[in-house]
Amino acid sequence: MNYYNPQQKLKNRINNQILDHPFTNYWDIFILKHQHPINITLHIFGIFFFYGLLFYTWKLQNFWLLLGLPLTQLLGLTGHFLFERSHIDLQDAVFSCRASSCLGKMLIRIFIGKYQDDIRQRQKILNNYLSNNYASIR
Repeated sequence: MNYYNPQQKLKNRINNQILDHPFTNYWDIFILKHQHPINITLHIFGIFFFYGLLFYTWKLQNFWLLLGLPLTQLLGLTGHFLFERSHIDLQDAVFSCRASSCLGKMLIRIFIGKYQDDIRQRQKILNNYLSNNYASIR
């Protein structure tokens, strides 16, 4: 069953200026929210910090270290607030499977050298969509 959900549309916005776009797959939206190199770097540090903290919690058997897990999210949020200025869904900022899987995919795509190609491809699609829609308004 396919129906219009305005909450989902707002949740999947790229930023406050771009509410309407052709992307239905969250990976595409994720890429457009993660383009700035410093934001991407902060997210990568956050991923390594997250897994490092889990590893040391297990290795040291010091479960108090888990209190540091929110700091891993702050790295990514800092990147959005200071550099990217893209929309942040509160559920994605705290924890969501879709954001976690996209972070993992982003990490892999960066390591194999394909993430910049992903950004360029999505930007081209978005720019074509926006230019066609604005051209038809005039």
